[in-house]
Formats: sequence, C-alpha cells, structure tokens
Amino acid sequence: MHSRRLLESLFAAGFLIAALAGHDAHAADPTPRHGGTVVTVPGVGVAPPAAVNGLNPLLSSSLYNAQAAGLMYLGLLYIDRHLKIDYTRSVASGIQVSADRTVYTVTLHKRYRWSDGQPVTAEDVAYDYHMIEKLGPKFPNYGTGGIPTLVKSFEVLGPYRFRITLKRPVNADWFELDGLGLLMPLPKQTWEHYSVKTMFNHMVDPSFFQVVDGPFKLQSFVQGRYVSFVPNPKYTGPNPPYIDRLVLRFLNTPQAVFAALRTGAIQIGTLPRSLYPARAQLAALGTYEIKGLWGFNYMGFNYSNPNLTFIHDVRVRQAMMHAIDQPLLVKLEDFGMGQRDYGPVPVDPPTFLSPHARKMLDSKVYDPALADRLLDEAGWKRGPGGIREKDGHKLAFTLYVQAGRTRGPTLIAGMLAQVGIKLRLREKPFNSVIAEYTEPSNKQWQAVYLGWSLSTYPSAGTIFQTGGALNNYHYSDPKLDKLIDEVTRKSGLAPLYAFQDYMIKTQPVIFLPYSYKLVKYARNIHGIDKAFTPLGGFNPQYLWVSAK
Repeated sequence: MHSRRLLESLFAAGFLIAALAGHDAHAADPTPRHGGTVVTVPGVGVAPPAAVNGLNPLLSSSLYNAQAAGLMYLGLLYIDRHLKIDYTRSVASGIQVSADRTVYTVTLHKRYRWSDGQPVTAEDVAYDYHMIEKLGPKFPNYGTGGIPTLVKSFEVLGPYRFRITLKRPVNADWFELDGLGLLMPLPKQTWEHYSVKTMFNHMVDPSFFQVVDGPFKLQSFVQGRYVSFVPNPKYTGPNPPYIDRLVLRFLNTPQAVFAALRTGAIQIGTLPRSLYPARAQLAALGTYEIKGLWGFNYMGFNYSNPNLTFIHDVRVRQAMMHAIDQPLLVKLEDFGMGQRDYGPVPVDPPTFLSPHARKMLDSKVYDPALADRLLDEAGWKRGPGGIREKDGHKLAFTLYVQAGRTRGPTLIAGMLAQVGIKLRLREKPFNSVIAEYTEPSNKQWQAVYLGWSLSTYPSAGTIFQTGGALNNYHYSDPKLDKLIDEVTRKSGLAPLYAFQDYMIKTQPVIFLPYSYKLVKYARNIHGIDKAFTPLGGFNPQYLWVSAK
C-alpha cells in the first residue's frame, strides 16, 4: 500500500490483509468508465466510523487521518498482500543491502512528479526523514523500524539515490519492511518554508495541500461533515482514478453508517456487526468480505495509574485471559464470523505465527476454574457481591469504550464477573479517548478497549518496549525489551517466535478476537476487490461507477 501505515490505535479494529474472500465483488466487471462520485466514510473496511481531523502525514495520529493523507502522498514502498515489496508500484525501484546489513542504498523510479511539475527525488525522502528527526517522539511512528533511532547517517547520493547507514547490523527484512517502509517523499520545495507550528495550524487547510504526488488531491474540508477529493491531473504513477470525486462523510456511529447505506447517502460502508441480523435491509447492495487482521484487538491498561496496581501482577492478567470465552465472543458478538487471538502476531495470514501461537488457537484457553486459582494465589478473595478484594481494595476497573460498541465489552464484563472481577464500562467518542490516553501525564484513565494496527514485520517494539514512542500504557518489562531488541537484530523467525510466545504468556494487554469485515456497496460501484488492499489500505482510484 502507498500510505504511511499509522500504528495508532483504533477501537476493535486494525489494518487488514490478505485472505480476501469476496462474493459479488469477484464477478467479472464490464469495461471501466470514467466519471461519477463515490461517497463513503473514513476507515471503511477497517474500523468503525470517525472523523478525519488532520491530513499531514508527519502529524497524523489516527488511521482515519493516515487513510485520507495516503490518497495524496505516496509511500516509498508498496507492500503487497504477500508481505513483499512490489517495486512496480513503489516509488523506490530497488534496495541494495551491504553484506554486514548496516548500509541500505535505495534507488527511486524517475517517473514520479509532484503536481507542480517538479520531480519526486531523494531530497524529498531526506526531507521526510529529517522532519521525523526534528519532531522526535511527536512523530506518531517515531522509532518504528529504527527510524531514526538506529540511523547513523542519511546521505543523498543523487537525484534518485540515497543511502542509510545504521549504527549496528539489523534484521534486514525488518528494516526494509518497517524502517524504509515508514518513509515517504514529501514536497520539500514547498513544505521546507513552513514551521511545525504552521503545519499544525493548517492540518485540514486545502491551500496547504496543493502539491501532491498521489492519485488524488484535496478538494474541500468541512469541519464535522466531510472531506472530499478529486483526481490529481498531474499524477504520474500507475492506476490513475476513474471517478471524478471521492467524499468521506463523517458519521459518528456504526448505526449511522447502516442508515446511510440503506438510504443511499453513502455508496460504500462496513456493515456494523451489531446490525448483522438486519442485513436483509441491505439486500439490494453488493457484499465484499474481508477476512484477516494485520494487528490485534485488546484491553490495554494504564500501568502508571496508582489505583490500578493489581494489573502489574501477571497472575491477574493471566486470569483475565482464561476467564474470557473467546469462542463465545466470536459466536455472540461476531455471529460466528471472527477469529480468536491470544497474542501480538497476526493469525491470518500465519506468515509470522509461532508454533506455540498456532497451538493456542487449537487449545481450550477458556478456563474459569484456572482463572479462579490464579486470583486466589495472587491474594484476591471473594467479597460482598462476589467481587474480589485485597488489602481493602476491590478488583475493579473502568474500561473506555467507543460509543456504540458496547456489545463485546458487555459480554466480557459478564465473563470477568464470574471470576470476581468488576468491569465498569464508560462510552466516549473515539477522538476523546485517543486524546486522553495518549497524554503522557494522564494517570487517571484505567483501561481502553482498542485494536492495534501493526507494521509489516510485527515486532510491536514501539508499543510494548520500555519508553517506546507509542507505549501509552507505561508498560515496562526488561525481559520483553531484550526479546524485542533481538527481533530487530537477528535474522530469521526464531527471535520473533520467542517474543510472541512470551507475550502470550505474560499478556501485557489482554488480547481479544477480531471480526471479519463485511463491506456493503451499491451495485453500480465496481473495482471493490482492488480498492481494499493489503494491510488495510484503501485505494479508491480502482473504483468506477456504471449507470444504474
């Protein structure tokens, strides 16, 4: 995919990949035609609806923003559904790696142009890299793939070549997919004149985003309502758009998406799982099913909250894992269309899944009797009403849940109550939760019900490593830090297997099942199977509209 893959969290969703099984979408389409407007929502096919509130790839902190920005700015690398670099669709044309795995020389295609006519060059990639350095941890993916933390030098060798020298040898697959895969050319000739403050103040200003290299350009942004795009007439990459206009409407709930699909207010949207029984109301629409999640869903905790000290005890976290009946969650919440998951490495496709993780999927993990024993061993005894207590404190916490997505958390609350854990639910808008739990000094929030999108090589270092740029949970485990470090240093899958097996054992967050996504679309919209791409990308340039 072309867009910078944000590793920001989102509620019960993550980037999707591979295993794309369609229904109507695989029927042979007639010859594509140009023209028409497509209306959909941010996060379609990936996440519950939410608003876009920023379009600058350097400053975007949610999947919704990244998805929109990715329409205008191309990533350095295009990762295909087999987790390989496709150089025919990448800005880069090749990568040379030194024998000691410390020097990476990248060559760019010469065909790419900015919409002002200037060529896309190595200087534009260097600008992106140096801005990441300048922003530091303010950059949402700071440290991912060793960018810029492991870089010794970044040298521009010519208009279409640059070289990155690292401070030490690394796992080359990891660095290429996650490190180089993080970079994207940005229009140095215009953006170098702006301060970071100016960029922050113009996150949705169409006049700021006039110079682009992607297939679309920003047409308008109406706060609280929609953002619209039109084709970039100067686009020089493959597969220019067929449609004349793309509109992303800001709908606040899955129920609003369902209503908009039913009335025709939008042409493409994800069928909310909670409204699956009412799917007959959308029978006139086509269906495209997405199986697979390049990420994980989970309950995450604030380890810095002084009222949540019990979560530091691994036995409490293990008890939660065994108390949650994942097969029942899939049956009741996802109507059987989902997959249980107990660790940080994606299940589908199982490219990086360890033998132990595979075995877990075939094991009886749900065991409330074992959960009871673990909590007893940890010193938590049943009190009035069945809720466990220890040293005058109740085993209870509050979970932030995105508005309209309480079905799964409500089921989980009932399961935890059976073993003496009280879970309180609090609904909040998505952006409110993101703002609250990403504030480093906030020690008040207790737990969040989220999903996490992963980089292509699923090491998750920035999330769980001590001091990681996206470790908003303040989690710290020296052994885990060492295992994550070995994933990035050593070649082969053994280090990644050791990392994920330890994560399954210790459950820093409580891993949860994920659901398949059902995308509904008007039958005069074509190219759906190409528009939804590996790792959750949305490439609407493949869409086209036929006469009704």
